[in-house]
Amino acid sequence: MAKPRNAARPFIFVRLYTPKTTADKYQTPTNMPRAPKILALLLLLSQTATLAVAQKHPLLGTFSVSEYEGAVYLRWSIVAGSTCNGIGIHRSTDSATYTEVGRIDGVCGSADVEKPYEFTDNNPVKNKVNSYRLALGGQGFSETVSVEIFGIGSTGYQIRPNPASGKATIYFANNTRLRHRLSLYALAGALVFATTTQEDFFDLDTGAFPSGMYFFEISAAGNAPSIAGKIMVR
Repeated sequence: MAKPRNAARPFIFVRLYTPKTTADKYQTPTNMPRAPKILALLLLLSQTATLAVAQKHPLLGTFSVSEYEGAVYLRWSIVAGSTCNGIGIHRSTDSATYTEVGRIDGVCGSADVEKPYEFTDNNPVKNKVNSYRLALGGQGFSETVSVEIFGIGSTGYQIRPNPASGKATIYFANNTRLRHRLSLYALAGALVFATTTQEDFFDLDTGAFPSGMYFFEISAAGNAPSIAGKIMVR
């Protein structure tokens, strides 16, 4: 990407913690980049494409969840010699109440080979932790894996938390990992802090700044600022 993204274009940032009735429903795009990190459940942060791997259910050979450009992809396999009566894909945003967001009917698995499955959730809940599990018909549930999806709208950024006290993170769109610069200004216009990153977020130690309102700009290397906003420091 030669230039930074249009700030008005919606962007999804994902923080990882631990889906049409046709076969296309279960396809993952072939151009989806490899997830750079694989972890078992719980906490992980800040790749545009991320991957979580659940603890295995006895029927499952693999079970993983990844995100790319706002869609969540589930991949799993049923070990050879195991079967179940349909598979339900369940999602929750409170880790207590689950809703079925997809289903594969019929007998699942194979007597002879390990059988793979895929499902795409094109509408995960933004700014919430989306937890997923599989209902393996008659064989119980899989373990749960979760992704937190930050929806970045027309402003082109999101700050967590704001107001900030001690620490804050500014998220923005940077899918191709182009180097960006953050410039932070006091109300009077003086530059008080600057840093660069190739990630899609800036971590700020706001404890180093006096309380008050600050303005910031984010720009790609060699380009005019494409994102501007403000942050309150307590």
